[in-house]
Amino acid sequence: MKRIRLATFDVTNTLLKFKISIGEEYSQTSNLYGIQSDAAQLNAAFKRQWKILNEQHPNFGATSGIEPQTWWTNMVGRTFHDAGYDYLNQTQLQTLARHLFKAYSTKTCWEIQRGTHTLLQNLAKANIQLGIISNFDNRLQGILSEVGLLHNFDFIIDSYSVKVKKPSQKIFDLALKHVKHLEISPDQAVHIGDDLEDDYLGARNAGWNALLLTKKDNLSSEQLKFVKSSHILNDLREAEKHILETDI
Repeated sequence: MKRIRLATFDVTNTLLKFKISIGEEYSQTSNLYGIQSDAAQLNAAFKRQWKILNEQHPNFGATSGIEPQTWWTNMVGRTFHDAGYDYLNQTQLQTLARHLFKAYSTKTCWEIQRGTHTLLQNLAKANIQLGIISNFDNRLQGILSEVGLLHNFDFIIDSYSVKVKKPSQKIFDLALKHVKHLEISPDQAVHIGDDLEDDYLGARNAGWNALLLTKKDNLSSEQLKFVKSSHILNDLREAEKHILETDI
């Protein structure tokens, strides 16, 4: 096993998490505009529409010529209509979408996962290059700056800007190009994220090491066949010993 020289991270549910659920955020925002709504209904509707819109216009519209704000305006409208609020007109929906798009662009809706600062500091002290590989739109760098994490990273890759998303090997290859002057090979790199397919298998298929941040109970018996139990992290803070001991 070669010493790890590069560690990259997913963002949502890895380094950052939502302060409250998406349904709660959508509901509280609608209440500000006098629209009473149910958080649970909105949460369920969001999940359904997320899947549909990502099939129709994947990667926040990167390959469809759609700007992220337009994509998210569509997403917000679909969510409210799916949840039963189809009486809302376009003006109301656009107002809600603008508010939510701006809120999620700042630290208003985000909080840093426990142990993140210490982990990043200790990896940097060990001369490990740090990067972000995230299926995210082009607000990512601004969000990381807002929450005070941006300065920790040698590079940031959001899928919208590079027009390729995890689990494609291309996005992992792009990460290595950012550190090509250091001649880091795939087996000297590790990616940490919360999604089995996008993060863990995507990285492994690219020849990288990988750690999966999730509870074992969240994985089905079928999914557990594809991940080594020693690669599952219950807490982000557990990543440090794996990376520094190169026992991935």
